[in-house]
Amino acid sequence: MSGNRDTPEAQLCALDGALDVLFTLREEFAQWLEEAQSEERREELENVYRHIDTMEREYQRRREEAMKTLAAKG
Repeated sequence: MSGNRDTPEAQLCALDGALDVLFTLREEFAQWLEEAQSEERREELENVYRHIDTMEREYQRRREEAMKTLAAKG
């Protein structure tokens, strides 16, 4: 059963799902950042926003690798 999750297709699907979630989170935090009233709150939100942005870039890199693996396989 776990072998199914390890296929390049399954990995790509999981990465796409993670990227969708990260995109939504990043967009929400960007909005909250714009609406922040205090400098302290803005700094806190900016830290979280940057962390999500970094995670999104890493998952995008992994997705590109998975796409290359699929292309080489096919």
